[in-house]
Order: sequence, then structure tokens, then C-alpha cells
Amino acid sequence: MTELSKLSLLQLLIVIILIVASAPVAGYNDYEYPAAVNDTHFKQLILNIVVDEAGKAFVTGYVEHADVDSLPFLKTSDYHYENDTLNALTNALTWKYGDNWTIKFTTCDYYTEYHTIFYLPGNVKLVGKMINCSEGLEYFVTTSNESLVIDVQGYDVENPMTTIEYQQPLKETGGEGIGFRFGFGYLLLVIALAVLALVLTILIVKMKREKGSPEEVAKGEVKKGEIEVTSEMARVMETLTDRERAIVNALIKHNGEMTQADLRYETGIPKSSLTGILRTLERRKIINKKEWGRTNVIELSAWFLRKKGER
Repeated sequence: MTELSKLSLLQLLIVIILIVASAPVAGYNDYEYPAAVNDTHFKQLILNIVVDEAGKAFVTGYVEHADVDSLPFLKTSDYHYENDTLNALTNALTWKYGDNWTIKFTTCDYYTEYHTIFYLPGNVKLVGKMINCSEGLEYFVTTSNESLVIDVQGYDVENPMTTIEYQQPLKETGGEGIGFRFGFGYLLLVIALAVLALVLTILIVKMKREKGSPEEVAKGEVKKGEIEVTSEMARVMETLTDRERAIVNALIKHNGEMTQADLRYETGIPKSSLTGILRTLERRKIINKKEWGRTNVIELSAWFLRKKGER
């Protein structure tokens, strides 16, 4: 297959992806989603970044309120952004000096959840300091078929940045010039992964944007208002520390249930301290904790909410 036909095929695949990404997700087209809980503070970025051998990157995924101020690379990119879904084709994330390549992905915003996955050709070699991430980010490196995968994640991060340095083996061009030399099998694999990740991202994020827990949504019930504090509850709360009491009061205010992220903003307790305090309250049977997507839902226990005479 010639370089020209490979390029044409890539352009066709990108057009298909744009159509898929813009189409409604199955099962959600007839449902009107309410606004996110505590949307002022809760902001996500979940992107796949596919880089080819010429340094061009295809960026696709979910990011709330994206613009050229929060994502500077968009200033010189071809992109489509609608319903918090981004698709972009850019040369602005990479540059070459000597034999080395550098990817630098920078954002200028605060994110409660940040997740970027970089897909590089599998024959690249990490060099120098290899991978540098700003404070609050962690990364994992794996290989998958013909790609090198670098998974970067973080929570409650401000202006997150990732830098990746790598080298590519030299290839003989055979007089055809330097072109778009993307391994064909790698191309198909990465494009398929990007589309799958995008669809899953939209499903997960839209579920999170619903008010209340999944069980409440299924029943058509959304809790509102505050819980009336009984004398038994008040006696238990007198035995708590100030921070433990602040958590319980916040849960009472929100009718006994909040996400762990919302609790952190409501109480102002640092993330590292909050985890230990919640563990203590759970051991004392005052709260229950259950997983919901990539976060936890914290709720007051039936034991704590029991009425007088109940066991």
C-alpha cells in the first residue's frame, strides 16, 4: 500500500470517528439529563491522544467547558467540539530536536478528575527523563500490540502538564520522501481503541451527571432536603471529633448521601485526611461507602438514622 493511499485511509477513518463521536450514544438519545451535582466544582477531562511517527496527534474524548484558554494547543489545531466531546488533529503537541521527540500536553484549568492516555508507535524508545508529570499526577506505561501506552491520571489537579521524551528508529525512505509512516496495524488498533474509549467515556460521564445514586435514578427518586436530627443521633454526634461532625452534618444537609468529592469541597477537609476519617466513621457504623464509577458515594447508615426504639 502506497504512502498516499495510507494517508487517504487515515483521513477517512478520522471522518468516521467524528461522525461516531457526534452521534447520540445508544440508550441515551431519549433521556433528558439533569445538570451535574455541584457542577461549579466538579470538572472532568478524559482524553485519548494518538501520536503518529510524524509527530501528528489525534486527540479525542470528553472535557467540560473546553476552549483555547484551557487547552492552548487548540489555537493551531483543526478541531470539533460539541456536547463536551472533543476531536482534534494537531501538530502543536510535539516537536523534534536532533534525534529526540518531545510531547508536551498542557492544560490551564482545575480538574477534579483528570485522565489522559497517550498512544505512541510501539517501536519508540523513551529517553532522557522520559516522562514528567506535574504535581498530583501519576502515570503507568504498558504495551499493547503495536503501541506504547502511557496512562496519566490525577484528581483535584490545577494546570496539569505531561511531558514525554522519546526516540524513533531511523527508516529508509527509498526515495519516496518523508511521509505519513503510520504502521497500518497500529493505526487500526489505536483508532478502534480511541473510538471505544470515547463511547465508554460518554456513557460513564453521563451516568455521573445524573442526580442521586444509580438506585435512585432507576426508581425515579431523587432525594431532597435535610434529615431531621433525632436525640439518638445528637448523642452519637457528641462523641465525634470536629471533622467527623462536619462530615456527618454535611451528609444530613444533603439528606444522607453525597459523593466523596462533594464531601471534600463541602467540608474543606484535605483528600488525604478525609480518607482516614471516612474509614473511622465506617468502622463505627455511622456511614456506608460504596463505589460509583471512579468515585465513592458516602451515605449515613441505617443504624445511625434509626428512630427511638428501633434496633
